[in-house]
Amino acid sequence: MSSSVRPHMKTVVRPPLQRIWASPVGEGFQLELTATLKGLVHQVATIVADEKDESLWAQIESGDYLVQVPISVLRDVLDDAVGQVHSEVWYDRQLPPESEA
Repeated sequence: MSSSVRPHMKTVVRPPLQRIWASPVGEGFQLELTATLKGLVHQVATIVADEKDESLWAQIESGDYLVQVPISVLRDVLDDAVGQVHSEVWYDRQLPPESEA
């Protein structure tokens, strides 16, 4: 498991992920993305279907809320991120050497 400490003092972890197909009573069929941290299984996200139109939503816990994001929006965000989102180290490498500045 790779991790680092961020300025806001939360630990970033990249644990192995598992996909679990689930059928909770009264909730249809869903796909759960889980991670095991310190021996405990945590839900990272759950893909659910809307009862009215079967559209797919990514459900993510945030504090006291279950936030649902349309899968179509999530796909667009991921597509936009490819090639556009970079680490601070990447930007540092793009700077010309000090002798050229």
